[in-house]
Amino acid sequence: MEPPQSLFDTPAERLDSFIAHELLPTKECKQEIHEAFQMIQKFLRGSCFKVGEARVLKVLKAGSVMNGTMLKYEGEVHAVVFLSCYNYSVEASYHHDMLMLMKEKLQHYWKNPAYISEICMDLEVPGSLCFTIQSKVTSEPIDVVILTAYDALGSSHPTCPPPPETYMELIGANGFPGQFSPSFIKLRKSFIKSLPTKLKNLLRLVKHWYLQHLKFYCPKTPLPPVYALELLTVYAWETGTFQTENFNMARGFVSVMKLLQDHKDIRIYWTEYYSLQDRVITNFVKQQLKRKRPVILDPVDPTHNVGEGKRWDVVAQRAAQCLKKICCFDKYNCPIPAWNVKRVRSIQVTVKRQKGNNLTIWADPFEPIQQMKNHPKLTTLFRHQHYVFYQEPGSEQDILRCHLTFADYRIFSDVRICLVERVNCMIQLCVNCSRNRIPEHYSVDSNDLVGTLMSMIEEREGLLPGRYTLMFQGQHLHVEHPLGYYDIQKDDTLVLSEIEPY
Repeated sequence: MEPPQSLFDTPAERLDSFIAHELLPTKECKQEIHEAFQMIQKFLRGSCFKVGEARVLKVLKAGSVMNGTMLKYEGEVHAVVFLSCYNYSVEASYHHDMLMLMKEKLQHYWKNPAYISEICMDLEVPGSLCFTIQSKVTSEPIDVVILTAYDALGSSHPTCPPPPETYMELIGANGFPGQFSPSFIKLRKSFIKSLPTKLKNLLRLVKHWYLQHLKFYCPKTPLPPVYALELLTVYAWETGTFQTENFNMARGFVSVMKLLQDHKDIRIYWTEYYSLQDRVITNFVKQQLKRKRPVILDPVDPTHNVGEGKRWDVVAQRAAQCLKKICCFDKYNCPIPAWNVKRVRSIQVTVKRQKGNNLTIWADPFEPIQQMKNHPKLTTLFRHQHYVFYQEPGSEQDILRCHLTFADYRIFSDVRICLVERVNCMIQLCVNCSRNRIPEHYSVDSNDLVGTLMSMIEEREGLLPGRYTLMFQGQHLHVEHPLGYYDIQKDDTLVLSEIEPY
């Protein structure tokens, strides 16, 4: 199947038409792939395992055929075979033995070597067999990937979250990342297939770019799997459009390219299938989110960071080149604006008070904690002097400095913090004056106003009132606020700056 015309020669306003004519599969393509899957399924169910304890429980479609995001020129079949002899504790060597047995049976099943390529194990997809067969109708090659899996979900409904025990067992198995992801293929199908048709078309467009304009030019580079880019696309749509079904295709595509450029800031996870209410799951996900970015956790398997250890820098370079092409400019030759997509989800912050009810707000992990104090629910609280405390389960309590961010404390998921009233005391502060090389030390009351300290400095330095301002961690301090409002503590250093004349 020939690849389509070039995406880079397509004007942005014609991307929908490009997808419809060049990427959407025909009925014949779908039928061809369906027949190939039926043939594979017949082999797996009828001719593969008939010995000992090995028994095929079921065979499910996987990949783009399953998701409804297949490309016209993409001839491939992914099949997941669930075996009765598998579980979380089965050794990797046993998996290898079963694959070798399956390979032997396949070679015997297809007696005519003209219709099947050499069968091999795909190192990029552990626990899989890969080969190519010829279509009976068109004689076109069809790539086949067979994965083996443990039936972890049993007969549970694909639209319902599994019980927490399912994921607790998965985490406890301590397998390598993504080792058991095929076991959750039913949930992955539900996650992608339920998406709006137009979003699936955006997924097709991103996948086409990945295959023809990234992977084609970097065949030996360890690139992230296309599934990672699909998840980023879904995330961009969820947060950039608030899940609007009728969006602009070019803006969606540009937004994904921009997101790929900012891969060093990405930390993404979903909670459709695994809840953060359970402590074991919550602690595990928190540790995953602290790993080197980008972090893109599989919505159906929290042990799988789908982009880990890959050359995202190469992806970013190709995305930057793409953004210079005509498909990313409007008819007036202006760059198409991206959606406003945050590189990490907002987190729910529950504020516990010594007196009164708890308060809940949403916060950006990369904004200074000081920003919380401007939230309408919290403004009155922070007029009083409070420390902000946070405590990880099983660890000591930490004071959160308000000029830092939750991200600085590696907090990327929902968190509970405590407000504890400060005890009034005398503290020493350093003040750097622009005309003095040696910092000056001042003793102040921890509840003093910034204006009180400012008056002390003006008197000692002989400065004219109103000509200077104090700064702490790059923030201008208002004279009417107390020092504690800015979380200024013992031995902190403030900077005295002259106010620029208008």
